[in-house]
Amino acid sequence: MQIGKKGIYVMESLVISYIVTGIFLCVLAFVMYQMKSGTKIAGIGVTVTYILASMIAGWIAGRKIGKRKFLWGLAAGLLYFLILSLVSMAIYSGGTMVSAEKLTVLLLCAAGGTLGGMLG
Repeated sequence: MQIGKKGIYVMESLVISYIVTGIFLCVLAFVMYQMKSGTKIAGIGVTVTYILASMIAGWIAGRKIGKRKFLWGLAAGLLYFLILSLVSMAIYSGGTMVSAEKLTVLLLCAAGGTLGGMLG
């Protein structure tokens, strides 16, 4: 398989995972509004959304590419985090580049992508 096709498959998986992220976050916002819940539940919901979305990206990339699925899942999870961080830094320019929370999200996205790739 050509390197260009693999890149297209990874990008395709990322686009789908960001669509899923948008849907999950809208559902989370609606549920929180209906339940009038606090920020702790929002944080948990966002974290679960990141994990599931990176798993979906890894699953799609691993399934389409077929060989070394876990590595392509890892790549998809890391790219998911990278794009998420770049958008976050563009919107909130005053934040720190490295923090314990961002490191945790990086590890969760990488693990989710790897797991998704292995399941793919």
